[in-house]
Amino acid sequence: MGPSGCGKTTLLNLLGDRVGSKGVQGTIALNGHKMTKKSKRFIAYCTQDDIFFPHLTVKETLSYTARLRLPRELSRREKLKQVENTMALLNLTKCADTIIGDQRIRGVSGGERKRANIASELLTDPSVILLDEPTSGLDSSLALELTKILKEFAVKQRKTIIMVIHQPSSQVFESFDKLMLMADGHMVYFGERAGVVDYLADQGYKCHPNFNPADYILELLNDNTIKQNLINAYAHDVRDDPTGKQVVEKHSRRTRTDNQLSDTILDAPVTSERRWEATFLQQVSILTERTFKQSRKIMLSKVNIFQTIALTIVCLLVWLQIPFSEVNINDRVGNIFFCGVFWAFNAMIGSVSSFPLDLVMLSKERQSRSYRLLSYYLSKQIAELPLIIFNPTLYTIPVYWATNLLPDFGRFVAYLIVILLTTLTSQSFGYLFGATVLNVHKSISVSLVFILASMLLGGFYIKHLPFGLTWLKYLSFVKYSYSLLLQIQFDSPKAQFRCARPGELPAGELSICDTGDDAPLTSISGISIIDSEGLNDLPWYVNLIILLGFCIVARVLAYYSLRRNSRRSKE
Repeated sequence: MGPSGCGKTTLLNLLGDRVGSKGVQGTIALNGHKMTKKSKRFIAYCTQDDIFFPHLTVKETLSYTARLRLPRELSRREKLKQVENTMALLNLTKCADTIIGDQRIRGVSGGERKRANIASELLTDPSVILLDEPTSGLDSSLALELTKILKEFAVKQRKTIIMVIHQPSSQVFESFDKLMLMADGHMVYFGERAGVVDYLADQGYKCHPNFNPADYILELLNDNTIKQNLINAYAHDVRDDPTGKQVVEKHSRRTRTDNQLSDTILDAPVTSERRWEATFLQQVSILTERTFKQSRKIMLSKVNIFQTIALTIVCLLVWLQIPFSEVNINDRVGNIFFCGVFWAFNAMIGSVSSFPLDLVMLSKERQSRSYRLLSYYLSKQIAELPLIIFNPTLYTIPVYWATNLLPDFGRFVAYLIVILLTTLTSQSFGYLFGATVLNVHKSISVSLVFILASMLLGGFYIKHLPFGLTWLKYLSFVKYSYSLLLQIQFDSPKAQFRCARPGELPAGELSICDTGDDAPLTSISGISIIDSEGLNDLPWYVNLIILLGFCIVARVLAYYSLRRNSRRSKE
């Protein structure tokens, strides 16, 4: 306990192995034994922030955690039984089927969310539980209720609970067994909670009998002079014991006497020496199922479905049954280009924030050794694949036939495949920017510049780039997508366009059919239109391979970028 900024959370992070070893000195011991990877399995850490996927229910959240973290020797039924027991222990059974929610989505109450956060760590039956301000954001009654639950759990299950707390009520304060007071990174007291008032009185700071000791302590520690006096006084008490071993020994005798598991905890065989309890394929399967449930509520929300339907209706009204005539060639080309770039734009903006928003949850679960990073990444690709292609498919099917694009089923299938591949390629770049920048606002800015530049260089807006810059168009994935779509629609014997009749073209616009010969053309071939667009420089299969290559390479780079940033966050 101590005022803000005194080092409480930093100390807890060190005990929970949540910070890198850089600049850290000393030894962390559990029951007198130096901490090892084996003993770390007995320690659970609950963060101050309640980090959850908001669209999942309490039971779903805990079930996925259990399936990932409980020993693989347990059956799925046994793991779910453990979930039921943990929910009952923390009074979560009533809200088991309620979504957790967040600031924007209504879900469980603040107290229930706190208990769910603790429940996710208690599933593995740890011996030591570290809690970072579990009562923050709760009113006094909810804070007391949570503390009583934890106290009862600690006594009945014979667990050690170490809690960071800022300013508890008198009832919450009285539930503690031992107390460590901190100020400016120093200890000012460590011992029995019941003895702190007498200790302060011995230092000349007597607490009034009717005053909350916790409030009085914080008043003292917020006074710079008194705070320094208390720091010096405690340092004087332990100056002959710089490592603090005698202090720890003095105040741990009762615990060792009461708890006969002092040595047997560490000597007992660990349930598993594996780094991961779930196999790689199990991790991918479980995470895919979880990601699909969470992402489905977002990507296939009512708003997104309405947007797709509304856009489809607008496009049908604008481009309904475009004639195969010279007059309407630009309308047909505009329809094709819009279909490709809109869904590319939509996919990139939707995916670029994916990793930055998942980062906190990813960090929390990775530190708990729940799964491999590769399992998470692959599951995200698999789960979001059917979701990302649903809306483009819903749009393309009616728009293709209603706007009178080439009436050939094989060409339609090829057209749809290219639209979906373009969407996936754009999503890949969104993943890459999000995984590299890991900041929502910055990654959106980068992706906007990229997608707009790709559209400009795609061949629709700019037909002829300045001398020396023509190579830029080959960096645009939109160029390959647009070329493919035009080749599908125009590189066919069926793609014949009637020449414009006199008066059909706007004033001053010359007909392509007017070649100056005595016998003008009566129709225009589709291939000549592709040539006029300057997009027939590569065969269709080369365009397809390059577009597919963009998609794959961007996803591979996104993974390695995410892995690099994940490692940096641990340092």
